Amino acid sequence: MRPRFLSSALLSLCLTAFAHAEEIPTNPNRELVSGSPERCVNLRRIDQLEVIDNRSILFFMKGKQIYLNDLPRPCNGLSRHETIMYKTSLNELCNVDIITVLNSVGSGFLPGVSCGLGKFYPITKENADTLKKQSRER
Repeated sequence: MRPRFLSSALLSLCLTAFAHAEEIPTNPNRELVSGSPERCVNLRRIDQLEVIDNRSILFFMKGKQIYLNDLPRPCNGLSRHETIMYKTSLNELCNVDIITVLNSVGSGFLPGVSCGLGKFYPITKENADTLKKQSRER
């Protein structure tokens, strides 16, 4: 009877630890968004993008709209100094697509870590400027 109790207790403890290890805090940059998220953005409308930190990428669209992409988990190796690439077979970039960090090597790039995109949150130009300024100060 005792071994069954111990194995049940140990299993419960492991499951609890695993559940807490998976909890990822909310991205504080989302406090600056100004609307409901979108799952996808049209590739043709992307004008430029800027990495803010390992959880946030700003997508500047033609027509002056800006989206904050909130990656679902930190992307180690992604920083505001990095270049990224993405591939998609559709004419949209979506929250199920993958980005790859490109590491500068000599006169070229080598692919580095790959991470999943998150949802695209609309953000005002003023708040995007605030995020960019904060990222430069870090």
